[in-house]
Amino acid sequence: MNSKKPIRSKSDIVKLFHDAAVPKKELLIGLEIERSGVYDADLSPVEYSGACGYLAILKKLVEEVGWKIISQDENGNITTLKRGGSEIHIEDDGRLELVSKPRKGLFSLCREYQMHVREIDEISKEFGIRWISMGCQPFAKNKEITYAFAQKDKTYYDHFQNNFPDFQKSFFKTWEKKSNSIHVNFGYTSEKDAINKFQTLLKISPILVAMFANSPLNMKKSSGFLVASYRSRLLCCPHRTQIQKIFFERDFNFEKWVDFLLDLPMRRIERKGERTYVPLSFRDFLKNGFQKYTPRIEDFYLHIKSFWGEVRIKNYLEYRGFDTVPPQLVPSVPAIIRAITLNSDVMQECQNLVKKWTFTDHLEMRERIHKHALQAETPDGKKVLDLAKELLKIASFSLKERHREMRDRVDASRFLWPIKEYIFVREQSPAEYVMEMWNGEWHRNPRKLLEWSEK
Repeated sequence: MNSKKPIRSKSDIVKLFHDAAVPKKELLIGLEIERSGVYDADLSPVEYSGACGYLAILKKLVEEVGWKIISQDENGNITTLKRGGSEIHIEDDGRLELVSKPRKGLFSLCREYQMHVREIDEISKEFGIRWISMGCQPFAKNKEITYAFAQKDKTYYDHFQNNFPDFQKSFFKTWEKKSNSIHVNFGYTSEKDAINKFQTLLKISPILVAMFANSPLNMKKSSGFLVASYRSRLLCCPHRTQIQKIFFERDFNFEKWVDFLLDLPMRRIERKGERTYVPLSFRDFLKNGFQKYTPRIEDFYLHIKSFWGEVRIKNYLEYRGFDTVPPQLVPSVPAIIRAITLNSDVMQECQNLVKKWTFTDHLEMRERIHKHALQAETPDGKKVLDLAKELLKIASFSLKERHREMRDRVDASRFLWPIKEYIFVREQSPAEYVMEMWNGEWHRNPRKLLEWSEK
């Protein structure tokens, strides 16, 4: 795809989504995972630069295990590494985000992540760094975490404040510095398939988010919430994060998705490494251009990234609602997404779990799970826990049927076992378990929390 190709009309954009459809046998799945580093000596946040910072780890990855530098700034600060189709991206504070190579199966995907964890952890020992796998960095204050590169200038925040309704700078900075999440990326075979997956995941998103909630602490105290990364994203800029009623309509399609995106205010465009902030909607940019610039495909893909909802349609689908969880739980994340999107019958079963919910119910449930996760009460008087159990039954059956049809040697439903232990045995989300242990057996010892998050 030529990212510099000009966009002349809305139909050019709609065509991008149609062209991204692939045959069923070519469907792939990928992961993006963030973790926060802390120094073992005092659990303070890791900085990007210095002899024992994130940059030191990146250099070791290049020198010792074959990662290649894809991009770095004029000062030699590495921003992207690549190896074998996978990449490591650098977040605002320097955190390392694994962006896996899209793969056909769960086995190779999960194996890659486990290898990545072992590799990073082993190299990090040399620098006295450990990794905490939670949705919100639980130990540090915002001001104790520094940005990896030059501090965001005043123009950056002024642009958001002036052009993004309801922008909340404090929440935005928390999200930039402390929020860790897992994204699952996966393909679609047609417009109908893409919309079905998009709507299914949106409708059951409160259940999924509650199942993997893992953000109960902030600055070593209870935050009063269980899903902090999800909540921070929703509150930092509500108008471009909340679900829209049109997303649930029967006739929702690629064109309506594009119309929604076209009317959102833009952030910026990039040309030759230089950023230009654009105080227009993309629709106005498409119609009139800005200064000497006219829209390109790369501009629109950058624009899509500024919609921070739970599910995005790009040239693939992206589910973004999961808090980061400990390594042993990570395989359950792509497994449940793969399971519930395998075919239209499974997706309908999932949608039936919430078929009586109104749009207002969906909005309210997203608020309830922030505080109560699986113990939140649903509109029909159940607990989200009850629906989580039903969803896991559907997902397990789906993967078992896939195993039977494909005659695979190993049943992929095994990847759901870790989350099943929490849902069926403990009847808790990870966040609920953490709070029980934090106030009990762990005696509020941060190192106990760190040890749990590394397993």
